[in-house]
Amino acid sequence: MRKIVSFFILLMLSSTIALAQTRSITGKVIDESGNPVPFASVKVKDGKTGVSSDANGTFTIKTSFGSVLVFSSVGFANKEVTINSESVTVSLSRSQETISEVVVTTAFNIKKDQRTTPFSTQVIKSETLNLIPQSNLNDALAGKVAGVQFRSQSGAKLNSQSFARIRGGLSLSGDVGAIYVVDGTIVGDAYDIDPNSVESLNVLKGANATALFGSRAANGAIIITTKKAGQGKTAIDVSQGMTFDNVSILPKLQNEYAGGGSGSLIPFKYVDGMPESWQSLDGKGYPDFTDDASWGPKMEGQEYIPWYALVPGTKYSGKTASLTPQPNNVKDFWENGLNSNTNVNFYKSGQGYSTRLSFSKQFIQGIIPNSKSDRNVVSTSTQIELNKYFSAGVNMNFNTQNIYGDYNDGYANQSSGNFGQWNHRDLDINIMKELRGLLTPTGTLASWNWTSNPNSYDPSNPNGFFTGNYWYNFYSYQDNLDQRQRRDRLYGDVYLNFKLNSHFNIRGTVRRDQSNYYFENKTKSILEKSGSQTGTKAGFGTGERYQNETNYEAIASYNNTFFKDLGVNLLAGGNVFTFIRKDLNASTVNGLTIYDLYALSNSVASPAISNSRLEQRINSVFASGDIEYKKFISATFALRQDYASTLPKNDNKLFYPSAGLAFVPSTFTKDALPWLSFAKVYGSWGKKPLSLDIYALDLTYPLNANKWGDNTLQSVSNTIPSSTLSGALITSYEAGIELRFIKNKLGVTANYYNEVAADQPINIQVAGQSGFTTKTINAASVERQGFEFTIDAKIVNHKDFTWSVNKTIGYLMKNPVTKLIEGTTRIQPSGWAGAFGSRYATAYQVLGEDWGQLIGGGMTKNADGKPLIDPATGLYASGNSQYNWGNIVPKLTGGFQSLFTYKNFILNVSMDYQVGGKFFSLTESWGAFSGLLDYTAGLNDRGKNVRAPLSEGGGVRVTGVSSVDSKTPVDTYVDGFTYFHQFYNAGIADPYIHDLTFVKLREVSLGYNISSDKLGFLSNAVKGITVSLVARNPWLIYSASKNFDPSEISGVYGEDGQLPSVRSLGFNVKFNF
Repeated sequence: MRKIVSFFILLMLSSTIALAQTRSITGKVIDESGNPVPFASVKVKDGKTGVSSDANGTFTIKTSFGSVLVFSSVGFANKEVTINSESVTVSLSRSQETISEVVVTTAFNIKKDQRTTPFSTQVIKSETLNLIPQSNLNDALAGKVAGVQFRSQSGAKLNSQSFARIRGGLSLSGDVGAIYVVDGTIVGDAYDIDPNSVESLNVLKGANATALFGSRAANGAIIITTKKAGQGKTAIDVSQGMTFDNVSILPKLQNEYAGGGSGSLIPFKYVDGMPESWQSLDGKGYPDFTDDASWGPKMEGQEYIPWYALVPGTKYSGKTASLTPQPNNVKDFWENGLNSNTNVNFYKSGQGYSTRLSFSKQFIQGIIPNSKSDRNVVSTSTQIELNKYFSAGVNMNFNTQNIYGDYNDGYANQSSGNFGQWNHRDLDINIMKELRGLLTPTGTLASWNWTSNPNSYDPSNPNGFFTGNYWYNFYSYQDNLDQRQRRDRLYGDVYLNFKLNSHFNIRGTVRRDQSNYYFENKTKSILEKSGSQTGTKAGFGTGERYQNETNYEAIASYNNTFFKDLGVNLLAGGNVFTFIRKDLNASTVNGLTIYDLYALSNSVASPAISNSRLEQRINSVFASGDIEYKKFISATFALRQDYASTLPKNDNKLFYPSAGLAFVPSTFTKDALPWLSFAKVYGSWGKKPLSLDIYALDLTYPLNANKWGDNTLQSVSNTIPSSTLSGALITSYEAGIELRFIKNKLGVTANYYNEVAADQPINIQVAGQSGFTTKTINAASVERQGFEFTIDAKIVNHKDFTWSVNKTIGYLMKNPVTKLIEGTTRIQPSGWAGAFGSRYATAYQVLGEDWGQLIGGGMTKNADGKPLIDPATGLYASGNSQYNWGNIVPKLTGGFQSLFTYKNFILNVSMDYQVGGKFFSLTESWGAFSGLLDYTAGLNDRGKNVRAPLSEGGGVRVTGVSSVDSKTPVDTYVDGFTYFHQFYNAGIADPYIHDLTFVKLREVSLGYNISSDKLGFLSNAVKGITVSLVARNPWLIYSASKNFDPSEISGVYGEDGQLPSVRSLGFNVKFNF
């Protein structure tokens, strides 16, 4: 009997041991409809083992019978399952995502639960951000963040710097944008951030949100979290996007009148000594080649002498052509561009480690001839647990980029300035392209804008004819420039973390942002030789910049829960910030001594050389805390004190606190108000500094780039700084509400802000006998108030069809300059002056007016607002150079995004808009002056062309009152040429001032997801493929300006020679392995 009992005991023990053995458990995670749930988390409860399901929802995990697996996935309720077999299928029930699942990243990469933050912020996930491959991050964000105006530039300007203006302006010294922070490292701008690596981002605006960043985030911060490897996951995804770019918006030009300043062709008379090929042209007519305007004869197919007929040695030499309109000559100059974007991501994680390695390559062939950009980005994010106490990690990004081409968009530049400001409307662009590089008998480049006309040809001085007066052949100019830039940038962090227990943590981090920039410009000697008044000199210029920002950071944090319901999070730390920048630039002066020898020593005059060095240091200590009770009420505070090298030595401290409260009443209303899923009311207060510029306290004596003979020259500033000068202090108040309804299907947020930047530095006049003209003191103030709203809704949420929308609105209620120095009513920040100053329009800061006012030559009017007109000539009275057209900042900004899914299809539509604000168009002013724009040859109110003689009913109608007595009505007509010339002559900019208002379709994409079960033999390696058709900037739906895209205006006050807008159409393919 004892043997039998012993046998059964042994059998039971064997069974128990067998059950406890580790096994490979396979299974599948599905939803309530039986569809697979991809990439669900599968963890052993109370253990360290965990994996993720694949794209088909299948998984394999090692555990023992009787253990409990915990299954979770975003959008589903967690589920626990006890394992009793080697195969299991788990069905997850859908749940509406709650606000507590949204994580907000703040300074030093600190994570917070959005449900308890006492300030406004929006979190944007990568699936919303990267539906369409973008060349820069700001373009992807446009319209998706309330209260932010993204000032981008033309897509023709490859990899140009875009700008994020948050809540209008505060700094009187200029237009300062938000900083960008990647995994806790401040990188300053968005230029080198790879959108492919972004997992999520959130925008911090007020002082309470940005206080721990210090003065660098005075104008807000865009916080970026990069992608990381999922737990227990090995994966590779590869994407290839390609778009084809072309010009979308150009100034509307007239197609009736040819080039020149004469209304008729000039008869050519051949004389001995002229080129023999000209003999056949005797008696034929030509337009005025020397005049680069288009006030020439009407184009009616008549025979004429084109510019290229005057160059011997081509098939066109000595031959006439028909004078016909060329409606597409400007459009056809801009080439079809190509934008290729390749991205490869490798993810690997296991027990105690995770890593992501990414490579991106972007190649752009620009629409400007000979322009291109080649950028390569390598990034990694790796975390490793060294033991139970220590962990370490690295986040690193390396970017290298080469850019080639001329992107000048100033007045009379040789690309866009050719077409919108000065040009001949009869030019055949195809022949011009065919004859690129064509040389004249004197060895100069042939031009459509000859220095003299054929009848004035002087055989003893052929160069007096065979040079370009102002312009070259468009293509010849681009071919004889060699402009290149290279930029290398390394940024990221390395950290070591010590976790004493579940409550106490210490982290040390070193962060660095280092960049090297190099440029080299070569202008061939033939351009100087071929130009008369072009202003182009042969030359060589080179320069380099080294910049390094390093942060040494130490943070101790503590978190705990007391009495079950009282949560406490405390943090304290210090930071040492060092900055250094070194610049070295040199260029030849007045041309090259030896033809096409590109060396500084080959300069005709002494080369211009400049060398500068900037250094800064800020030592900081800071602390913050959160106290939360029952997830109903939370209080936060933050304190930071800086010791800055830019401040006076005996008073170099900056202290700025912030505090906030948040209430979540929905915590206690779930049963009484089941339709209210979430409700939060919050308010905050804080201070943050606007710091002084480097060396603002010191009298500096910079070396001049040029010398006086052999003597070195130095400059002395006319401004003396105050020994007590300090940076401004911004005080910010914010309050808002967040509501979610019907199981989170509808969400609404509303936020109010009020900020004041007081005691800003400003210059005042001082007695000249002091040796200075101005002194800098703290005296000026700016205020801004506004509202921000967001609405998001899941309109349809069916298993086969979903439709969600997101709407953002930012309203800048007021933004006044409230204080300047007594006796001063306006100031002009550096870089705000227009190309022709107050004769046309420029921007100022004006006391009592909103930040940024457009001021210049306005039409003189009487008390009733009627323009004053000279009754003898019909011309407007000279302009009032102090006229104020209004604010340069739009009052209303926002966007709308709609996302549809139907089975495996996904459709994304995104648009943005702004209302209000003013800008000045210099291109339009000269385009009208030169007779290029369509309305310079339009019909008047009598149905006659404005260029027709007044005796035939032509001219432009002018109405107003007499300039003699300011009351006698004037109603008359002025001939078109005189009418459109008067605005420059009289200093009147009114016709060229426009609203910044626009509505723009930014993105459209249509994608299709191919699951692995449809890939046949490829399914073993490929887990899924997504194919998308994409469009960027496909449609400017509305614009108050018909000749430009207001979302791409490059200057604060307007544009001087805007490059055209670009529309992109293409595809994107993504493989998941």
